[in-house]
Amino acid sequence: METEPLIPLAIAMAFLAACGGDDGTAATIDAAPGTDAAQVAQTPPSGAANVDAWIAAGHYLSWNCEAAPHDARAPSPHGRNRICNNDALHGSTAGPFPIGAASVKELRDPADAIIGYAVYRKDADGTDGSNWYWYEVADGTVVADGTGGSGPPNTICVDCHSHAPRDFVFTIAP
Repeated sequence: METEPLIPLAIAMAFLAACGGDDGTAATIDAAPGTDAAQVAQTPPSGAANVDAWIAAGHYLSWNCEAAPHDARAPSPHGRNRICNNDALHGSTAGPFPIGAASVKELRDPADAIIGYAVYRKDADGTDGSNWYWYEVADGTVVADGTGGSGPPNTICVDCHSHAPRDFVFTIAP
């Protein structure tokens, strides 16, 4: 049946529409009525429950990803990881990244099992850490969930990523 692959997507979109953003309200960049499957796959939502469901659906796996996990590159505190970038981030070659640019970092243990994720998404024009949404969960504990200007722990992400060579992004996957 041709519609079978759309059933899980429809369920995921209904879940995203029913859940709020990180402050209990619907986030404006999250899936909205009429949002197509490609947009949902390229745009991580806001809020821990929404991000976790989006990751579980495997949307980022179609992005540009590093071929294999590797040890952290300085100054990363993330340990072993593998990074994937969406089309907006991967295709941007100069200046600030466009709104919607995003990355997912798989956090790995020494045996390369995934133990968490770090996600960031550009939400506003400019080159300030508050223009990005930051999310990290490691070993079941949410470490960050909000914009860079919303205070700790999200400012931890901004403090580190402020040293990136371009607009808070360290790695563009090949």
